[in-house]
Amino acid sequence: MSTMEFYNLDEAQFERATKMLAGIPAGVQRAVGSALKRAADHGLTVGMKHVSKTYSIGQNELKRYTRHINTVVKDGATSVEVRFGYRGHVIPLIRFDTRFSNDGKVYTRTKRANTKQVLNNAFVAQINGHTGIFERLGPSRFPIEEKFGPSAVQALDSILGTRGSGLTESAYETEIKDEFDKRIEHEITRILNGWGK
Repeated sequence: MSTMEFYNLDEAQFERATKMLAGIPAGVQRAVGSALKRAADHGLTVGMKHVSKTYSIGQNELKRYTRHINTVVKDGATSVEVRFGYRGHVIPLIRFDTRFSNDGKVYTRTKRANTKQVLNNAFVAQINGHTGIFERLGPSRFPIEEKFGPSAVQALDSILGTRGSGLTESAYETEIKDEFDKRIEHEITRILNGWGK
């Protein structure tokens, strides 16, 4: 499992939310939590759009294997740190650009710029209700192991700042931060007005 953290909320944002929502039970936690979720969703959409341009897999498939991680650490009465990021498992190779011929050979690639490679000892099978690409580890039938591509988080990390990706780490963080700043204002207003209880 791979993890990537992006954003530290500055204390001024949290203090503003705390002052505005002082008399509302769990108001700050609700506002920050909801704004974090929206910002993380937005960041995931932006990131996976760029990843799917480089890797031979669709955005929805990438999102399926990725989760948000939100961490709120309160250190004393006023100091608070809010971070979020993403966590993801490696993605089965069969989810990438993979095909198999009539003679049983498996052809695959994880990046769009690469040509398909033949996996000579690989085969497609359904094991425990899961279809994947497996490879024998020796001359006998067993043991076998499933083949995987990178996780969506690893793929995102590999393209951030690379030439031609169109996405730098600072631009990505700014995108997420701007969405959070916009959403926290909306969430404060929503809670103060009693909308969506």
